[in-house]
Amino acid sequence: MAADLVARMGSRALVPGDVRTAWAVPDYVARMERPGVAEDLEDVVRRARGLRRIDPTRMRAVLRALADPPAAELNKARIAAAAGLPVTTLTPYVDLLVRLGVLALVPGSRATVAKRAIGRPQAVFTDPAVARHLAGDRVDALVELSGRSRLAPLLRGMVAAELLRQQTTSAAEHRVGHLRERNGLEVDLVIELPDDSLFGIEVRTAASLRPHQFAALRALEGRAGGRFRGGVVLNTAGRGHVHGPRMWSLPIATLWDP
Repeated sequence: MAADLVARMGSRALVPGDVRTAWAVPDYVARMERPGVAEDLEDVVRRARGLRRIDPTRMRAVLRALADPPAAELNKARIAAAAGLPVTTLTPYVDLLVRLGVLALVPGSRATVAKRAIGRPQAVFTDPAVARHLAGDRVDALVELSGRSRLAPLLRGMVAAELLRQQTTSAAEHRVGHLRERNGLEVDLVIELPDDSLFGIEVRTAASLRPHQFAALRALEGRAGGRFRGGVVLNTAGRGHVHGPRMWSLPIATLWDP
């Protein structure tokens, strides 16, 4: 059973140093591999055609474009160009993928502390194996240190999809969003609560902590003041750490391994 991370972050019972897991990079990459992905994608195309008259070749092209890179903003002009279709015809394809549960959209943050935020959602695949398959990344390459730049967006998508999945059953009412401002501030995920307070979350492939990993979270804290509940770096380390007041790290596996 998946852990309710948002409720745990808001609990005084959460002690980051006590959070431990056996998960490491190869385990996360293993979640991105399973047999039958190609066949499942063909089934998606068939089901989509059953719901709406679409071009199957274009649907396959849209799927590939959405994964290049994975967990990217839904820039329709870019995706349509990559898929080789008019931008005016893209929306029905995206809508069908969301309806079929293949794709989930992470909305732009509506937090009051956001300034000139980009409103486009991020498009994430609900199944990390589908995302990796479409991105064309080999499992063995992702495990290597040289593959971390390719692994990073796949991990961000995995985290975002899991948080969106847990949102409907969470013990704490909240909204999941992402933040990218025109002035350069970017936070991978922002958890907004009904009282206008928030958490910031960054996702990293590294197992070690460095001060720069908290730079965006510090900027968000400075902006939000007392409304900032905490900043969390989710990474591939085996245990949680306290980095400073209202700043800590947790293993990514905390999402599903309480």
